[in-house]
Amino acid sequence: MSIKGLRVEKVLVEEALNIACEYYLGIIVDRSRKRPVMMVSAMGGVDIEEVAEKHPDAIARCFIDPLLGLMDFQARQTAYAARLDSPVLRDFVAMARRLYRLFTECDATLAEINPLVVTADGKLIAADAKLLIDDNSLFRQTEIASWREETEEDPLEARARQLGLAYVRLQGEVGIIGNGAGLTMTTLDVVQRAGAAPANFLDIGGGARAEIVRNGLQLILSDPQVKGVLINIFGGITRCDEVAKGILQALEGMEVRVPIVVRLTGTREEEGRALLEGTPLIPAATMQEAAEKIVALIRQGA
Repeated sequence: MSIKGLRVEKVLVEEALNIACEYYLGIIVDRSRKRPVMMVSAMGGVDIEEVAEKHPDAIARCFIDPLLGLMDFQARQTAYAARLDSPVLRDFVAMARRLYRLFTECDATLAEINPLVVTADGKLIAADAKLLIDDNSLFRQTEIASWREETEEDPLEARARQLGLAYVRLQGEVGIIGNGAGLTMTTLDVVQRAGAAPANFLDIGGGARAEIVRNGLQLILSDPQVKGVLINIFGGITRCDEVAKGILQALEGMEVRVPIVVRLTGTREEEGRALLEGTPLIPAATMQEAAEKIVALIRQGA
């Protein structure tokens, strides 16, 4: 079968359970408290966001000191607060401790069991689970990294990962290249304010060489939904002339049918702008000007 464009290649068969009740058990990072938080609810089997919205009092929370870890008494107190049945408390504490160990050892940002099932004979079973791993930790989570299913990924994002690019595909029409996550995110916002939607997030990082710029631009131009490209570079350790070289290398032998606006400022900006003179690339002095130009050009070509 093909489901939402993905071909079914594997089938998972699970034993049916005689379910008496369903709980929720999850651990995430609370960034405001700078520590993990365990959430427990007797209303399992549905999205925890729905429970939080309709029945916020049904969720018990426990903030975990990362130096001490989850203590048994904390797990028991949280289970009592969530009104879990007393006969399963001992098994619940053991389950919570194991889940927290998994959360920390796997560099997870979310570890969730939903539903955590109590069967008719009183057994506590993780009937379904979800685990999100911090991509930045995959260099040491080699076993988990080996499980990646590239067929389930967006093909452009999979290609970007192979090239070592920090790329996220979005649903808009303006391709974005920036250096530094903050500048790139701001560029997305400025394009949105100018009246268009970003097609991607692509951060070429600090000190980007021509090859990285070339790979990034070629990747963006391969996206059929892109109707224009905005390149916004602030040269600190990144040299604007290296960026310009990468742009020119990317365009060699390519038939570019969309407008490209380039804003270069900072280290060697004059050299970079000189390299781009006489090309079809459209210069801009500021980020706001660049956003307005690319949006206007896209509208003209629409």
